Amino acid sequence: MKTRFTISRLRAHLRKQAEYSEFATKQHAKAKSQGIEYKWEDTVQRVHFLGVEADLCDLKSVYALADKLVNGTVGSPEATTMDGLKLPHGSPGTHSFSEDIQQDRWALSQNPGSIGAQRSWGWGLSGLRLPRLDIIIMSAGIGGWTGLDWISVVKCVLLDTVDALTWPTFKLPNPGAVVKRQSLLKSAKLSDEATQPLLSDQQNPDEPPLGEVFCSNVFGHYILAHELTPLLSRPSSPSSHVGGKIVWVGSIEALAEHFSIDDLQGLESFSPYESSKRLADYLALTSELSSVKRISEPYFDPSNTVTAFKSRDDKQKDDKSSFVKPKMYITHPGVFVSDIYPLHFILSMIFKCFTYIARWLGSPWHTIYPYEGAVSAVWAALIDTEELEKMEGYGERKSKWGSATDIRGAERVMKTEVPGWGWNGQVENTVDEARRKGRKRDAVDLTKEAREDFEVMGAKCWGKMEELRKEWEGILGVRDETK
Repeated sequence: MKTRFTISRLRAHLRKQAEYSEFATKQHAKAKSQGIEYKWEDTVQRVHFLGVEADLCDLKSVYALADKLVNGTVGSPEATTMDGLKLPHGSPGTHSFSEDIQQDRWALSQNPGSIGAQRSWGWGLSGLRLPRLDIIIMSAGIGGWTGLDWISVVKCVLLDTVDALTWPTFKLPNPGAVVKRQSLLKSAKLSDEATQPLLSDQQNPDEPPLGEVFCSNVFGHYILAHELTPLLSRPSSPSSHVGGKIVWVGSIEALAEHFSIDDLQGLESFSPYESSKRLADYLALTSELSSVKRISEPYFDPSNTVTAFKSRDDKQKDDKSSFVKPKMYITHPGVFVSDIYPLHFILSMIFKCFTYIARWLGSPWHTIYPYEGAVSAVWAALIDTEELEKMEGYGERKSKWGSATDIRGAERVMKTEVPGWGWNGQVENTVDEARRKGRKRDAVDLTKEAREDFEVMGAKCWGKMEELRKEWEGILGVRDETK
């Protein structure tokens, strides 16, 4: 149901953009100059929304999803009308379709060249095989908070509104929360889709604990992206030297003090969310450094995955020369109002009012709405890879790209200062004052020693994550299931 709802909203947004936006206006003018008519249906029918589901805290479900994408087929939910209503019995795009039933105007006509009233919405697609993946955006996650310390909220917001609403210290966590034992989850072969609810504070002597927030925000994504490298490593053409993009959605709250390498999963932390996002910073920003590549290279190797083209022909499987290493990037959405905070509707509206105040006081990070918050991830996904690589010094000067707005709410993308890394991993003698806008009040300039420590920590994080990935491959026996 959630997948259908999300796809319905995306389709509605797509039609709006194709029919009424500035893009549509330009297309109308272009078509008119050519003596033809612009039809929004022609634009919309080029885009297809397909739905697959997994529980990031059920690791077998993650492996099953990866296998479905790499070796299986995908499709879209059953067709509905534009209003989400049920189509007449026998309509194309529904399970009841029959060629013998007379179709009405709502039907997805399957006649050659026909668009039908619903054809452009792409309902009822099935059996589609993905040739490659150009981009994956890893944005799903949980906060893991149980509430707010209201005395601290009032004190912090009144004394320092901008910093308090950008780097809040009043959220109450659920320290030590772990996911349900993987051995208790529904057994899933690699072709199954198993999802299970979470269960905190449950452990099994036969299994190491998996932090709830860590697994949802980092480890589930980490495994999924690795298992999708067979698709991410395939270039768009034989002459292309560009692979896919792995885009992490981090957080502006990912401060150094929230993370400890000795508590990688944040099980003992009172800031497990911020800890998980700091870990994502380490992984993405150091992924291409020379000192880290020795550890990170196996992660990007498509032949090192459980799902590595096991059902494709041997020529494709063995031709490593056609693979291109995917690139990893880090973004963040700024601060926007969402249900990730455990707030009542009225309190959420009050919070939104204060985020407007923070923006008016000069904060560039208060995007307020999810749509504006998505600008950095979308920008990182759509910008030409070669151009982005030049901007990041081909991995040596990577940046954390943040969603930002001006005082009027016009969105843009800004480099974000990362403690221990700066804006691009370089110690700078002078920094543009415009870039300093939005800095944390007590932020310190990057030093050579801090930069070196960040790189060392990045290598340690990659080492521990790779050890954990291999450990859970053994615990789950997923490699045995491919034999």
